[in-house]
Amino acid sequence: MRNSGFTILEILLAIAVLGMVVTMLSLSLTATLRVIDGTEQQEEVFHQAQTALRRLSEDLAGAAPHPDMGFSGMLSDKNGHSADTLAFVSTAHLIFNPDTHKGGPAAIIYSVRTGEGDSRRLQLLRGDTILLPGSDVHTGTGEQGMYLLADNLRAVRFRYFDRQGQEFDSWNGEGRLDEEQLPLPVPAAVSCTLEFWLDPDRQSAQTFTTTVLIPAGIITATAADED
Repeated sequence: MRNSGFTILEILLAIAVLGMVVTMLSLSLTATLRVIDGTEQQEEVFHQAQTALRRLSEDLAGAAPHPDMGFSGMLSDKNGHSADTLAFVSTAHLIFNPDTHKGGPAAIIYSVRTGEGDSRRLQLLRGDTILLPGSDVHTGTGEQGMYLLADNLRAVRFRYFDRQGQEFDSWNGEGRLDEEQLPLPVPAAVSCTLEFWLDPDRQSAQTFTTTVLIPAGIITATAADED
C-alpha cells in the first residue's frame, strides 16, 4: 500500500499561491480604503465650501454704505498663496439669541490665518460685530471675537467689480469718493474663490468660485452716474 501525502515542492507551491492571493486581496482592500477616504475627504471639502460660500454670499448681498466704515478688500498672501481679507458693513448680522442680541447693520470682517501644525493649510475666519450709535468701528484683522468658517484651505481670493464690469484686485471704499460725498461706495459685485487642499504633498486642490451681486453697490453707482 502506497503512503499518501504532500511533497515539499507541493507545499512550497501552495504557500506561494496562498501568498499571491493574500497580496492581491491586501492591495484590493488598500485601494478600496483609499477610495473611501478620498470620498469622505471630498464630501467634507464640498460641505465646507458650500457653507463658507453661502455665508459669504449672504453677507455680501447685504453689504451697504455706511458713514463710519467703508468697504475694504485688501490683497494679502501666506506661503505664496492668496489670503485676501474683507471688511464691510452688512445687514446680514447673525442673531443667535434674539433675547440678548439686537439686529441691525454690523461690521463683517473676513481674515485668513495659517493652520496649527501645518502652515500650508489656511483657515478662514469671520467676525460679526453689531454697529451701535457712537461705537468704535474696528476694521482690522485681529482674531478676537472671530470664529472659524473654513479650514484646510490653500488660497482665498476676492475680486471686485464696479457697475461697468471693470475688475479690481482690491477695493478701498473710503478712497473712491470725496469725504463730503456720503454714503461711502461698495462694489457692484464680488467674486469669491476658495481653494481647498486635497493633498498638500501632491499639490492637489479643489477650487470653488461664486460671484455675488451687491444691490447697494449697483444703486450707489447709478446714483453717482446720474449726479
